[in-house]
Amino acid sequence: MLLWYDAQMHRIEKLTATLSQVDLDIRQTDKLERDFFSSEALNLDFYETGDSYYVLQHQELTSKLRNDLLDLRTHPLIPSAHLRHRIDTLRRSVIKYETTFDDLVTKIYQRGFKNQGYEGKMSEHLDSLLKTPLDKLYLYRIRQAEQRFLLYKEESQIEQVNALLIEFQNHIEEFTQKEYKNIAIRTEKRTEWKELTNKYETLWRRLAGTERKIGYRSKLGLKGKLNQLSNQIEVAIEDINKEVHKDSEDFRKRSRTKLIWVVSASIFLNLILGLWMTRKLGTPIKRISEAIHNVIENDFSVEWQPIQIRHKDEIGRLSKDVNLLVSRILERTAEVFQQNEELQAQKSELEQQTEEILAQRDLVESKNQSIYAQNEYLEKQQEKIQLQNKNITASINYAKRIQKAMLPSQNRLEEILPKSFVYFNPRDIVSGDFYFFAEKDDKIVIAAVDCTGHGVPGAFMSVIGNDLLTQIVIWRGITESNLILNELHNGIVQTLKQEETENRDGMDISLCVLDKKTNEIQYSGAKNSLLFITPNGKVNQIKGDRHHVGGVARQIERDFTAHKIQPEKGTRCYLLTDGYLDQFGGKHSKKYSTKRFQLFIEKLKTFHIFELQHEVERNFIEWKGSEKQIDDVLVIGFEV
Repeated sequence: MLLWYDAQMHRIEKLTATLSQVDLDIRQTDKLERDFFSSEALNLDFYETGDSYYVLQHQELTSKLRNDLLDLRTHPLIPSAHLRHRIDTLRRSVIKYETTFDDLVTKIYQRGFKNQGYEGKMSEHLDSLLKTPLDKLYLYRIRQAEQRFLLYKEESQIEQVNALLIEFQNHIEEFTQKEYKNIAIRTEKRTEWKELTNKYETLWRRLAGTERKIGYRSKLGLKGKLNQLSNQIEVAIEDINKEVHKDSEDFRKRSRTKLIWVVSASIFLNLILGLWMTRKLGTPIKRISEAIHNVIENDFSVEWQPIQIRHKDEIGRLSKDVNLLVSRILERTAEVFQQNEELQAQKSELEQQTEEILAQRDLVESKNQSIYAQNEYLEKQQEKIQLQNKNITASINYAKRIQKAMLPSQNRLEEILPKSFVYFNPRDIVSGDFYFFAEKDDKIVIAAVDCTGHGVPGAFMSVIGNDLLTQIVIWRGITESNLILNELHNGIVQTLKQEETENRDGMDISLCVLDKKTNEIQYSGAKNSLLFITPNGKVNQIKGDRHHVGGVARQIERDFTAHKIQPEKGTRCYLLTDGYLDQFGGKHSKKYSTKRFQLFIEKLKTFHIFELQHEVERNFIEWKGSEKQIDDVLVIGFEV
């Protein structure tokens, strides 16, 4: 019972420590955020390299915070569904906070500082105009108004710069008309100077727009959203802390009451049992003890007189065993004395061998010195390798930021398709899987893409695939699912010159086009399937075509199939790559498989759409267990 009580108290202490650590981590993220704005936002090294110690620490801390909240949710001392829901809400707030902070860092990096970013390029164009014979007063006024805006962040200052740019454009017209009589020279100068002015104006509008999104004050823009999320998270963790501490204190009181009753009963039973044992066993054991003590006092040289106890229970068996044991001990004592004499003879032989060993030790020590020198050389080589690995890892981490910036942000996903989620879990730092969301002419295009390979090679293919999909859907306006895959295939063949090189790289994809007017879904796939579950719980599967997108196997031209469905309201659709289905795990270390996933999403029909990402992530972690993740994992779900 004491062990049980100690275990329960240890659980409570561990839970309290976890809550305290979560609270400490939240405060530390706020401090890192403030340190970034006060130090890194004015540091030229950040704008030149894109690397920031504060951003990296912020990412690691928020990732740890999400994992701690996930552990906290499954803690056995938190059985309340209401409290688990509040922890889930807090975890989603932390994810939004992390996404908003990354967006804010990206905007600040784009804005630039001094000779970097938009601000640096604007300064270059203005310096070029200052070298022309145009009136410098206009340019000094523009620069002064620009600097006032960067300092005070007022909307009126934006309008002032815009008005000054219009005046300067008019000045260019008047100056060239007056100073250059030759039409060709006049046209050339006017075009050159207006082009510089237009470039400056374009950058100026981008900078002003970026500042609006960042937020002029701490309550506006991304800064305001970040502060709001931070306050929500602090209030939520404080409420959870209070509720958990109250439940823990109630549990302590109940456990102490149970412990007191059990200990009292145990003491009473032990007293009764002790009295009975004393009367039953005390006298025979005393006789056995006196006989054994007599043998020990005479240094095992006395003649043994067997103990006569005629009990037929354990005491009787004990007396027989003691008689046999002491007889054997006396026999072994005589043998030990004889062996002792033999050992004395062996001692002199061992002393001689010891002298030989000491001589060999000196030889070994000299060899050890040589080994130490070799170890020092190997340690230096290891330090060089570790430095190279650090530099390579830093480069890949920067590539991860680029790839993350390429993918749609959480805010963008909520705008396009509110009832949706994305579970994205790369195997390495960068991923060969990527997801694509776009809206064109009242149609929403959703795609889950698995490129050839993973890690850095797969990431290169994901950049090519994302760029081609953007051109096809956004720029060219193609919104038929089969035509999108046909054009994507042709684009990969052309980009990688696969007809000439016979390069076989490509991608597997499942792609849906949702018509917002008719609610119709058009689906096309390459190797991957569409799974959807109707409101009555029936799971359906539409398989994709059996050839890849890209590659020159069998034939170059591909014609993908378009499947059309008219789903009921409340139908949930799932697009995923093979990383989830091929993951080994479970008791027998088998692949997860499509059948298991169908049964899993059937169980999720009663869950709210916003709980699905957590359930998909939890299910994957539990299935994988201690197994190594074998591939990038991507699951997209949305509700019609």
